Amino acid sequence: MNTNTPTSSRWLMGLEQLQFLGHELCLLSSGKATRWLVIFFEPAAGVTISYRIDRCGYLLCGQVWMALRVLAYPLFLVLRLLSCRHEICCKAQIGRGLQLTHPTLGMVINGDAIIGRNCLLNGGNSIGVRRGIVPGQLVVGDDVTLGVNSCVLGPLRIGNRVVIGAGAIVVSDLPDDCVARGVPARGYPV
Repeated sequence: MNTNTPTSSRWLMGLEQLQFLGHELCLLSSGKATRWLVIFFEPAAGVTISYRIDRCGYLLCGQVWMALRVLAYPLFLVLRLLSCRHEICCKAQIGRGLQLTHPTLGMVINGDAIIGRNCLLNGGNSIGVRRGIVPGQLVVGDDVTLGVNSCVLGPLRIGNRVVIGAGAIVVSDLPDDCVARGVPARGYPV
């Protein structure tokens, strides 16, 4: 997080995370009036709530949040139990419309990741920086779908409207509008 960001701007970014949370809970419940029941019965809701609250705290308080989150540990423990082995770092920047399917397969998203809007993660995904590489930005564009058990190992850039097949391991940049498959994954134009 940029420490030079004005306080009012940090507050707006923090509140935006809560707005994203409401949007994502609506997606999970398909807009039904019983959407608040989704929190108790849908494992992906625990992941989304945990990440958005953690990200909001980080944006509002900066590094102080890392110490303050110890006080919120019981809440995060309950959400982690509901979230079925998902680990999403509060430093990761994830746009609006995050959708998680097959949440019991687990998921890891590194703090260096920048993920665009309407990303669909199908479970068992890892998005992070390869060991031995100097940490850099890992950018995933808008409207990207990651198949089951696919991995993105950066630093790299994935374009917009990309579909990454099940079991693919992405280790290099992918252009817009392509389908990636294989180990290592290669992009094929749509």
